[in-house]
Amino acid sequence: MVVLSVLLWLGPLFYYLPKAVLACINISSMRQMFFQMRELPQLWRISRVDFAVWMVTWVAVVTLSVDLGLAVGVVFSMMTVVCRTQRVQCLALGLAEGTELYRPLRESHKLLQVPGLCILSYPAPLYFGTRGQFRRVLEWHLGLGEGSKEAPEIDGPLDAAAEPVRVVVLDCSGVTFADAAGAREVVQLASRCRDAGIHLLLAQCNASVLGTLTQAGLLDRVTPEQLFVSVQDAAAHALERLELNGPKTCTVWV
Repeated sequence: MVVLSVLLWLGPLFYYLPKAVLACINISSMRQMFFQMRELPQLWRISRVDFAVWMVTWVAVVTLSVDLGLAVGVVFSMMTVVCRTQRVQCLALGLAEGTELYRPLRESHKLLQVPGLCILSYPAPLYFGTRGQFRRVLEWHLGLGEGSKEAPEIDGPLDAAAEPVRVVVLDCSGVTFADAAGAREVVQLASRCRDAGIHLLLAQCNASVLGTLTQAGLLDRVTPEQLFVSVQDAAAHALERLELNGPKTCTVWV
């Protein structure tokens, strides 16, 4: 009875305790996040996109709540990934002099380029959000359709009076995945290249991407002999095909 009486007497003092405990939990959970602010200058130097994700998440957690703030951070992070995949450049490759390596033409060392041969690398996932850019950039490089009239941002020098493309090698090593829309875009590209007399070669497709392309009907447009395990093998096959149609010369980009 004595203990019960004491608790009843102290009861009003516990009225604000739940709010105080909740405040302590929030402050303790956010303590580490405040300490991480010391790393923001380094994060800014490493990646400004990651810096923006951190700041948006922090502001959302402070102004809204922990759950809503984390949800906002996740959504914003996903949006940055989508935006970055849609802004990726299609890289035109050239042969590094004295080696068997193919590098982007924008690099400073000397690169060899064979007239009539175009080697392209698309280092991004191929899905419904990037299929439009993929089509426009490939059309511009190959001189197909309306895309050839546009001038998207490119990575290296191109000669407007160069020989028309007769063989194109598409390096798919950077395509980590492809959905149905992206696969159909590749199938349509193969059809347009065949109609335009351009020999399309695909190199370094991973098993998942190749399986999706096959299910989309790629092998109805190209033969298995047009699929290669490396860019070097595809380029060697392309050079042999060009030699059959006449002598080749190399252009050197510096």
